[in-house]
Amino acid sequence: MDCSWEASGRPRPGAACGRLSAALSTLWPPESRVVRGTEVWRMAPLPGAELVQTPLQLYRYLLRCCRQLPTKGIQEHYKHAIRQSFRVHSDEDNPERIQQIIKRAIEDANWILNKYKKQN
Repeated sequence: MDCSWEASGRPRPGAACGRLSAALSTLWPPESRVVRGTEVWRMAPLPGAELVQTPLQLYRYLLRCCRQLPTKGIQEHYKHAIRQSFRVHSDEDNPERIQQIIKRAIEDANWILNKYKKQN
């Protein structure tokens, strides 16, 4: 797929690019689904997670999630990680893999937001 980027490091509006990757799994560990023998289901970090279908929607959604983090330093850290991951996987063109990445990225964002909510 073709990918075009602005000088700011963001994908150009309407560009078919930016695939969040499994690289985020090293930054945002997966949420544990079973706690003491009980399956845990948590709400998505922001309304609209279920509507994310495209990489550009995912990119915007994850940046909105960053706004909920407690400090500017933490926000900038995760924004940088999101941008890097989108660049690294901008050539992903397998639709199944893209959907898998989207699902995992939303779960990881949920985990990170819950982590910081527990600390505050």
